[in-house]
Amino acid sequence: MTFTLRIPGPGLFLGLVTILFACALPQSALAQQENRLWRVAVHPHQGFTRVNLFFQSPPDYTLRVLPGRVRLEVRGADSPTFKKLRALNDRELAGVTTSELRGVLSVSIAVREAEPGVQVVSCANPSVLSLDVGPGVKRAVRVDIAPGREPILSGTERFVRDFDADPGGVPFAPTDGKVLKGLLPEGEALLFQQGESLLYRDRAEEAVNVFSMFTNKGAAPKALASFRLGEALERLGRHQEALSYFRQGEALWPQYLEQAPELLQPYSDALARTGDFPAARALLLRLMNRYLGTPYQAELLNRLADLIERNGQKTAALAMYRSVAVYAAGSAAAGRARLKLADRELFTLSRDRYQELLGKYRAVYQEPGDPSSRDEALFKMTLLLSLYASPREALDTVITYDRRYPRGIFSTIVKKMREEILFPVYQDAAAAGKDQELVQLALDNREYLARCFGDPGFAPRISQAFEKSGATAKELELFGYLDQKNWAAGSAPFLLARMVDDAVAIGNVPLAEATARDFLSRFPRDRYAGRVREQLGRLAFERGDLPGAAAQLAFLRAKGGTPQLPDSEYYLGKALEGAKDHAGAVRSLARFTLAAKRDNPLLPDGYFTLATALAAGKDYQRALAACVVGASVASGEMSGQFLYKTGELQLQLGEVRQAKATWEKGAATGGAWGRLASEALSDLNWRMKIAGQLP
Repeated sequence: MTFTLRIPGPGLFLGLVTILFACALPQSALAQQENRLWRVAVHPHQGFTRVNLFFQSPPDYTLRVLPGRVRLEVRGADSPTFKKLRALNDRELAGVTTSELRGVLSVSIAVREAEPGVQVVSCANPSVLSLDVGPGVKRAVRVDIAPGREPILSGTERFVRDFDADPGGVPFAPTDGKVLKGLLPEGEALLFQQGESLLYRDRAEEAVNVFSMFTNKGAAPKALASFRLGEALERLGRHQEALSYFRQGEALWPQYLEQAPELLQPYSDALARTGDFPAARALLLRLMNRYLGTPYQAELLNRLADLIERNGQKTAALAMYRSVAVYAAGSAAAGRARLKLADRELFTLSRDRYQELLGKYRAVYQEPGDPSSRDEALFKMTLLLSLYASPREALDTVITYDRRYPRGIFSTIVKKMREEILFPVYQDAAAAGKDQELVQLALDNREYLARCFGDPGFAPRISQAFEKSGATAKELELFGYLDQKNWAAGSAPFLLARMVDDAVAIGNVPLAEATARDFLSRFPRDRYAGRVREQLGRLAFERGDLPGAAAQLAFLRAKGGTPQLPDSEYYLGKALEGAKDHAGAVRSLARFTLAAKRDNPLLPDGYFTLATALAAGKDYQRALAACVVGASVASGEMSGQFLYKTGELQLQLGEVRQAKATWEKGAATGGAWGRLASEALSDLNWRMKIAGQLP
């Protein structure tokens, strides 16, 4: 579309802009028509009217909702006049008209309501575009993003809309050295130049301190210092103070602005930021007139567009950006202008059209130009994919940006985006049972798991993935890192408990004990506290500290005391038996043998110790039963041990012949217990012979 701007200012500048916009024709206007609107069908419904537009091929369109009408602009298309549709007897619509200008077909739908609801309806045939118009489809305005991406949108939309990118313009120019030497002594001139060097390097706060030293000088030096103070303060966002110094400098030396016109740029900014738009525009036009025909012409036109857009003149600003993009192609100014044009679609497009906008940002990024514009373009590509693409693709893009610009302007907000997009990636991997992927996801993004920890089930699910993947040592290291993070505090008891388990599993006893004691000091009443005490009890038992093991596991003896680790009752029973608490040992070992799986390597010894404790309490019958069951799960040397003990118990019960038979079987097994059984058998035979009980 062609725009002609009428901007008050020098005649030469006005003529230039008029020529530019008179010539600014979209390339599509020169191309051959590739699409055609063949038919329009209008179907009234309750609360809305549906308009079906039948195109030759899928349309490339832009939908605009204006007061009293809906306008559809289709690029590279034309149509018949459809005269019969210009007036409609419809509750919602007043008529449909079409017009075509330079390859853009405009379909205008007049509506009877000032602010109608409009909804694009997807059809099976992509060449048919359906619009529902009327109050029945009116809904709260929202961006059509992928489901679940609302936190990313809410965290970025306001920032992006308010982001004040550099609009470009003329570069900083230091004061002419000859002028300074004519006004100041050599040392002071050198100091002033140092202040300008600070300003050039964006160290505006330090520059203010330097230039403030010259405010008590004569009129000319004071004027120079005032101009530079205004520029420095404007960069610091102290607009009212900056304007005061600019006016002071102009009052002291008005002609200097003709010698250093680049000062008009920050002066104009200060006026605009303090609300004096006409004066700001006038100064900027004055500056543009000085740089007419130079490479800075396009930069300054961008700056003017930025200025008038902030004053509400969006259509005129749009025309300027388009002109710069066309006639300064390949320049940094054109890149900035194309960014501004693309930004108008950023929070308005539907999910099925984001790739088109992505391509526009990618083109800006891939072309040589201003680094800040390329950075901004890459950020907005990242943002688009975070809002619309699959979670995995979005995460990969965010990580790529974070690696390239770890400390850039957008780095903080990109890190927040990474936190948010991690959560749906985690959900997808967890739902698919991809344990190795979950492990790698947690390891690669450990600094960005804050959002994931908002899900109470996250830490247990990740731990399960580590366990299934056999990555115990990696889990231990990761959970140690996460325990230091405030955002993981809600899962700290689970993390520490798992660290204790992992340290025990890999044999790092000092770390296991230190972590366990840390846990109990911080979370003495947590539901995992029992498990941690059980691990401490096991470690004490394994190093031979039976009283220590009994102390840690004493809570299992209380009413309702239930172990979380299956072997804890065994360790407690053994410790109690060592302390001659036979009744306590029997209770613990009976619970252990009842609950343990048949392939538990501790089960045979559990039965043997249980039999020993029962025998110590003279409950020989139950002790014998424990031996019989224990022998059925024992093998090797342990089988001989059970046979020897069984013979002893049978003898206690007066079952002499059974004892003799058992020891005979035990003697045949060999080994230490076989020798003991043989000796017991010899002793029994001798006593029976003496007693005359043998034949």
